[in-house]
Amino acid sequence: MLVIDVNHGALDIAKEYIDLGHNVSVWDIYGKLEKDKDFLKNLNYSIENINLISSKEKPDFEKYDNVIAPIHCPIDYDFISFHDAVSELIHKKYGNIYKKFIEITGVKGKTTTTELIYHILREGYNISLNNSNKGSITPVSILNHINKLNEANKLDSYDLFIFEVSLGITTCRYGALTNVLENYPIGGGRRNALTAKLSTLKNADKGYINKNIFDKYKTAVKNIKNINSSQNNLTTINPENAEIVSKYPLKYKYNNKTIEFSRCIFGAHYIEDSLFALNICKNFVDCEYIIDKIKTFEIKNRMNISKINNHYIIENINPGLDVKSIDYAINNFADVFNGVVIVGGDFGCTCEEIDVKKLLNVIEKYKSKNIKFILAGALGKELKKYVNYPHIDSYNPKPTKYDKNTLIIYRKS
Repeated sequence: MLVIDVNHGALDIAKEYIDLGHNVSVWDIYGKLEKDKDFLKNLNYSIENINLISSKEKPDFEKYDNVIAPIHCPIDYDFISFHDAVSELIHKKYGNIYKKFIEITGVKGKTTTTELIYHILREGYNISLNNSNKGSITPVSILNHINKLNEANKLDSYDLFIFEVSLGITTCRYGALTNVLENYPIGGGRRNALTAKLSTLKNADKGYINKNIFDKYKTAVKNIKNINSSQNNLTTINPENAEIVSKYPLKYKYNNKTIEFSRCIFGAHYIEDSLFALNICKNFVDCEYIIDKIKTFEIKNRMNISKINNHYIIENINPGLDVKSIDYAINNFADVFNGVVIVGGDFGCTCEEIDVKKLLNVIEKYKSKNIKFILAGALGKELKKYVNYPHIDSYNPKPTKYDKNTLIIYRKS
């Protein structure tokens, strides 16, 4: 068989299949081994049984029984995705351990949803959490995570495993597709984020999907093998059923229940994340318990809200910020506070790069809402080519003096 893309874990998958008795070649399509000379030194296994094909060559796909590649791989060939390969390997190595898996995918809200599920369930269950706050969220990271726990003889001590996964889910008991805010192209335009994520819902024993996706792409959903909402293995979550009572502190009504967050949370988009967490956690604990736990939830390393000199400072420092999430953040801020928005950060934080021109349109949209913009970092420097707003080289994450309400939106790894 042929496994493609060292960047996203091809060597790890190759090793697993070699251990199962397969002959395996690996195509280093992006030249990872050529660019990173120390990469192989950090592997804890030998690759001597793997036939390596460099990026300068192009393998003949037809000569292999199976071609395995990331779902976003830019090749014109019918391949097995890493999501499905990892699903197969986990089942062969660990049997039905996937029955303990909760997996979350989507464009936005993945990390928050996994953190919230963990927060709700951690007192009643021994849980292993792997999300972007911990490291890689590729499908292969799930297999590697389980392998490490097994090698340390810790695997049996966990009741549940919660995973954030990029571009889809692997085999699991509960799996959720939270949203597709931007259906961006993948695979060099051969596929898109929506179809990639939808195609993996078959891997969940019980799936949860945003109703907006289900309604808009009903035909695509129904074409997925083994997915049939009438058989109750696909549940739709409708954020529009939530009636906002207060934007800050964030409070809403849902199914005759009032759900509120602490003052550490700001932004109406967190309602969507909490609805997925609530519906998944109902499989384990009662609703009142969930509502009580949501009241004490905080987002560490992503959001900080403080009050200085009678003004609110809201920090949203997140590698996955895109144009729509920035738009939502500014809109929520304008509705509640007004004041100063510091926006910017770094490029290259994630595979999904930010579109400067689209972000510029968002900023211009709020000119009439008494918001003063300050641009920051490399992204801000690029924006300044088009607008005459002040620019700072970087954002100081520990603000001390502010005389206005301030929202900081900063892309940073």
